[in-house]
Amino acid sequence: MNEKQLATQFYSAHQWSVLNDPIDTCTQRALELDSALLKQVAKGEKPATIRLWECPQSLIVSRKEAKLVDFNSACDTLAQLGWPVSVRESGGTAVPHGPGILNFSLIFAQTKTQPLDLDAIYIALCEPIRNALRNLGLQSEYGETPGAYCDGRFNLNIDALKVTGTAQRVALSPTNEFGLYRAVLAQAMIMIEADPHDTTGIVNQFYQLAGGDNCYDPHASTSVDRHLAGHYPRGKLTQVIRQEILLALRDFNADIASQLEL
Repeated sequence: MNEKQLATQFYSAHQWSVLNDPIDTCTQRALELDSALLKQVAKGEKPATIRLWECPQSLIVSRKEAKLVDFNSACDTLAQLGWPVSVRESGGTAVPHGPGILNFSLIFAQTKTQPLDLDAIYIALCEPIRNALRNLGLQSEYGETPGAYCDGRFNLNIDALKVTGTAQRVALSPTNEFGLYRAVLAQAMIMIEADPHDTTGIVNQFYQLAGGDNCYDPHASTSVDRHLAGHYPRGKLTQVIRQEILLALRDFNADIASQLEL
């Protein structure tokens, strides 16, 4: 089964609700919505959900990083620089968020008899993004990106530079009438219009201030706009990518088309 067939099988297995959220004014609220949806989907209170979202400029760290010895001091300094820090429930390293950095979330439930194939979920998460980039004339490939922050096998790279990072969380379902056993949250972060050098610098500055040892190569990451000829007004390319992802989802599951406003 190739990647397109796998993604089609995945999206066709669920009845999806689609949220194409405008940029939020509160980073913590934007983060907490994914967590709230995960709990609701795990209980059977919400259907499988697709969510596209952005939040204000900020740095997102894990609970582990919030325990670094100088964490509070680092937060104070970064807030003064216009990079307030928020803490997420999932693991991984510090990652920048903000306008022009698009987040794509898949949240769905499974019964105990359904296999939890994490690799297949990552592919289903990334294929709509790859299609969106392909429609703009850009080829992206899976793979680790040496030197990039929050590195992983299911990065998407353009010209060997990281443009998308991915992560997953699994939550066990409480006792419910639907026979659900667990819910999965798969997330992708797409660098579209944000400066990859500046954002990597902020990640490195956080670790330096907080007392961590992490240090990343600002030349290991990229953004979509750096690979396109021509000029888009600020924010326009991110809207184009949103639309292209929604179109790709429609191709993977015709039932999604009725919910889309393109």
